[in-house]
Amino acid sequence: MFLRRRGAFGLVAESLEPPAIILGFVVAESGRRAGHIITIDVREETRRSQVGSSLLSAAERRLRSSNCHNIALETAVDNVGALAFYKRHGYDVIKTIPRYYSNGVDALQLEKNLRSVVSPDNVLA
Repeated sequence: MFLRRRGAFGLVAESLEPPAIILGFVVAESGRRAGHIITIDVREETRRSQVGSSLLSAAERRLRSSNCHNIALETAVDNVGALAFYKRHGYDVIKTIPRYYSNGVDALQLEKNLRSVVSPDNVLA
């Protein structure tokens, strides 16, 4: 459903060796000036191998190229691993959203300002 939205896109990471398997994916959307990471997931056995970081960086580059100035996303308040992952990538907690998930768990909304991030594409040699 999300991929049908205007400005939405998905990126998939696959293994290089046959048989090709999906290692992870990200779904995001670009708005007028803000992007949104809708979901990102990596196979459990592939975590801590830079797949998630690569997917997140690729989504950020695509959103930046769509003139997004910042990116928002949500994660469950009890998802300590995800929170640490996003903080390592420059995201800051903005607020708590009560009962965001269908099971009643609160979410943390995080944001990253893309204008203050130096992109490798913008560095002069």
